[in-house]
Amino acid sequence: MSIKKRFTCLICFILFHLGILSSLRGEVSSFKIYISDIQNVVHKNWMGLPRSVDYTVYWEVYQKKDDKWNPADLSVCESFQLYCYREGESPDDQYYDQIEGNFFTLRNKQIGIEYRLFIEGYANGVHVASSDTANMLIGKEIRAEGPLAIVQWHQWFPLSGRIPMAIIGRGSVFDNATKAGKIAFHLIWNFLIASIVIMFSCFRYMRISKIFPLKHRLSIGRGFDDVYAQGVSKEFQSIVIEWRDLVEEANDHVRQGLEKDNHVQLEDIRMENVRFWREKGAEKIRHLLDRLYKFRNYPVARIIQAGLENHELGGFRWLEVSKEVDRAIENRASSELEYIRRRSHVDWLWNLGTLAPLIGLFGTATGISRAFASLVYLQMDISQSELIQRLSEGIFEALWTTIEGLFVGVLLMLLYYFYNNKLNWIYSKWEEIYVHVSEKL
Repeated sequence: MSIKKRFTCLICFILFHLGILSSLRGEVSSFKIYISDIQNVVHKNWMGLPRSVDYTVYWEVYQKKDDKWNPADLSVCESFQLYCYREGESPDDQYYDQIEGNFFTLRNKQIGIEYRLFIEGYANGVHVASSDTANMLIGKEIRAEGPLAIVQWHQWFPLSGRIPMAIIGRGSVFDNATKAGKIAFHLIWNFLIASIVIMFSCFRYMRISKIFPLKHRLSIGRGFDDVYAQGVSKEFQSIVIEWRDLVEEANDHVRQGLEKDNHVQLEDIRMENVRFWREKGAEKIRHLLDRLYKFRNYPVARIIQAGLENHELGGFRWLEVSKEVDRAIENRASSELEYIRRRSHVDWLWNLGTLAPLIGLFGTATGISRAFASLVYLQMDISQSELIQRLSEGIFEALWTTIEGLFVGVLLMLLYYFYNNKLNWIYSKWEEIYVHVSEKL
């Protein structure tokens, strides 16, 4: 082949490839990638709070013809490259290469981080199309209307009313509640927490081993009477028994003196009683008080002590000692019972138990009002099924405040009646111990 023909062929070859490249450049400029959807999957901890997020990004390829963008075949791009990076990072260091198909899942992305992403398409190693940059922010704000509900920082706090709803798998009910509903959830949950604190306080001040001297700090029985009967200190019982024996001895002494001297005057009877207390009655009372001192930390011992002290001073006054001892013991018992009731805060169980259902009803009323208020903005041609669905969702969410309020209220009332009955039993046991002595005065 001559040099002229070879030169001609070379020129044609170059012109041919230049035409292909120019055509390809025209095609590149006419394609664009459009991010059609981003779906989120939330990974939650055991409390139902978001821990991390998986994004699934979907895209489509469009071609511009006649100044209009029309869907194009995805095969225009043999592979895709997805860039996902944080603000301040270089996108060249954060990309996923050789992606086939029109979707890709980004796994275990952090909560509260803003991500940016864009996609590029390649054919035969040549860049064909690209997408606009999209921003994804997974913040810490509840957005109930979105596909992902993120918890605010204060809702991680143990006092947050979202915690009980998250435990039973109803965290979205709290998320979709009105502000008044959220306040109701917070209050009811804090009522329950406060009741737990009060319950420990009641247990501390109403333990039988705290009221009565028992042989063992931990006593178990089928009931309060069973625990008391099996565990009460023998020495304390002996003090009460000896006090009763002393009263009977004083009465016997008076009887014997009357039979011996045949006294008929009331003054003679009083003198016999004074003689007994001067000789040994008062001394025995002081001896009982000394033995009772080791039990001074128990309310029942302080009650018996008040009776013994008044008996020591009033034992000389026959027929009047019973009234004085009764008054001293009743006053001391009432004071001790009021002290236990005040320090245990048992009455707050009643107060919180009656308020919890009312607050639940308040949250329900505000939630239902919001559900009906949303109907004002609906179009006139809305279907009946959609109308029912919107109403039922709002009412369902609102009723949960009443459910939680009733549950907490019933629980607190049960606790109140349990500890109130225990207080009544304690007071009746004090009376039983004293009556064992006073019936002989």
